[in-house]
Amino acid sequence: MQHNLKTGDRVLFINENDKGTILMFIGDSKAKVINSAGFEEVVALNEIIAFPSETQKEDAYGNSLQSKKETEEREQYSNDKFKQFSNDRINHLVFKADLHIENLIEHFKHLDNFEIIQIQLNRCEDCITIARNSGIPRLNLVHGVGKGTLKKEVHSLLRTFGLDFSDEYGFTEVLIV
Repeated sequence: MQHNLKTGDRVLFINENDKGTILMFIGDSKAKVINSAGFEEVVALNEIIAFPSETQKEDAYGNSLQSKKETEEREQYSNDKFKQFSNDRINHLVFKADLHIENLIEHFKHLDNFEIIQIQLNRCEDCITIARNSGIPRLNLVHGVGKGTLKKEVHSLLRTFGLDFSDEYGFTEVLIV
């Protein structure tokens, strides 16, 4: 398969609301990409497209430039749309990760239940790693109440990490030690 991408190119993920940078190619069909959250992932080349270079120029949006405040507000909204890891602004000791699939990826209707759970568990594992690396003592994993399938899987994952946790209504509080 022929592609026009090269190492260092910025790309957009087709099935996710995210962007990243190509770190390296793996064979002819895959690439290692660092996403906007700073995580490295291996993706198929048919799952990414080159970031449109014509939109990176200032004049691509016409002559009227938005004020700095409007730009920051727009960026804040786009960054929060699929925000997975938000901090407690009061004491900075508790972080929250929402594992609902609609908050993780934009296009999920075509996925079966197993694939959805795997995406949610991968996100959960990433959040545990971030919390550990950042020295955050508590992590709230929002899984909802529903049938309890995600909650059971999250609890199983937490046990494999040897973490203490307590179950609340709709979320699990994890003690990161």
